[in-house]
Amino acid sequence: MGFYDLRDVDAKQMEGYTRRVVVGKNLMLVYVEREAGSTTEHSHPNEQMIYLLEGKAKFRLGDEEREIEAGQAIHVEPDLMHQVDALTPIRYLGIYSPPREEIIPGRESS
Repeated sequence: MGFYDLRDVDAKQMEGYTRRVVVGKNLMLVYVEREAGSTTEHSHPNEQMIYLLEGKAKFRLGDEEREIEAGQAIHVEPDLMHQVDALTPIRYLGIYSPPREEIIPGRESS
């Protein structure tokens, strides 16, 4: 399918955040809403771009940390430990290549 309405994509509710996933053959789009105060630290073998749509957050990429706000983007290299701390409620788009198999609906592990 080539056209998507994120309002119609099933949402997965988790502690502190909600995500909606759209998967293509070689890339994936993830729409995320996070509560203020939520945090996550992880790494994955996928390259990732993050575009902050709303709010303010503190991002750490490896040893570098910055506060970002809506309209800014972040590039996460494969296998790089990274962390996001939502300073306010935030909404962002994450784009992954290749798709993160472990979060594809029906196959997710987190």
